[in-house]
Amino acid sequence: MKRYLGTHFLSMLCGLWVACLSAVALAQEPGQEPAKETEETQQEEAKNDPAQETTPATEESMAWPKRTTLEQKVARVFGPPPGMTRLAKDARIWLDVKNKRVVVDGYVALRLGQLEMFACPAGTKEHESVIGLLTKAQYVHAGLLAIGAKAGSPVKFEPTYTPANGSKIKIEILYVDDKGNKKRVLAQEWVRQVGTEKTLDMDWVFAGSGMWKDPDTGTEQYLAESGDLICVSNFTTATLDLPIRSSQANSSLLFSAYTDRIPPEQTPVRLVLSIKPDDEKNAEEKQGDEKKGAEPAPKLDPASDK
Repeated sequence: MKRYLGTHFLSMLCGLWVACLSAVALAQEPGQEPAKETEETQQEEAKNDPAQETTPATEESMAWPKRTTLEQKVARVFGPPPGMTRLAKDARIWLDVKNKRVVVDGYVALRLGQLEMFACPAGTKEHESVIGLLTKAQYVHAGLLAIGAKAGSPVKFEPTYTPANGSKIKIEILYVDDKGNKKRVLAQEWVRQVGTEKTLDMDWVFAGSGMWKDPDTGTEQYLAESGDLICVSNFTTATLDLPIRSSQANSSLLFSAYTDRIPPEQTPVRLVLSIKPDDEKNAEEKQGDEKKGAEPAPKLDPASDK
């Protein structure tokens, strides 16, 4: 299976960078705050600009019958994040250029059982993934590139095992519990090592998946769209993977859902992805900026998004 950066993916990235540059320019203009995006403005933009109209997705995951119901449920909890750029009108994913964050909405898909994924695109591998995300995998890839993450390479099994590599990605989960309390936890807290009470103790890396071109039709496909978006078992098609040997064989799976910590299925969630500093120096520089009075990042709590 040949991997390459397809022309469709390059075109998507070019469009994304135009949006990113516009967001940066707006953020840097003195005395002006980025405009808060609303569903009404999105609809108006699509109406006035034919090039921006939403084209119905043909992939099975995007046409999944339950998708509309779940999107409506998520939208009642999470509004568009203030000051962020929406990456695609057919997905609930936004880019925060200034604070280097990718924000994507989804829902709890699984609370009990062994895992191969932590998160997958809606309508793909929810039977083995804690979270279903209302986005295409390639949009997450593009968003991570836009905030400066470096795509490495997926796991290799031949001639010898080589783990996935790339920028370390921090993943946080926002949700509202059954008592109405707003929660924010690390994704690792919802995954535990099989047969123990220990949570996942490492970060995901931006492996980058790849593209495949059908030699007969010329159709291009981003490999992770089949479900391999944020993995806990090693897949050569993963966008994000763990940098350790982690089997995908059912008898050898290393991780399971941490049931007691995960809210009920279909609970709306918001994931916040950011680049994790590689060393303490980067963290100290960030703390120094905060002490100098740097403007804090916009809040992403549910109540603040409406």
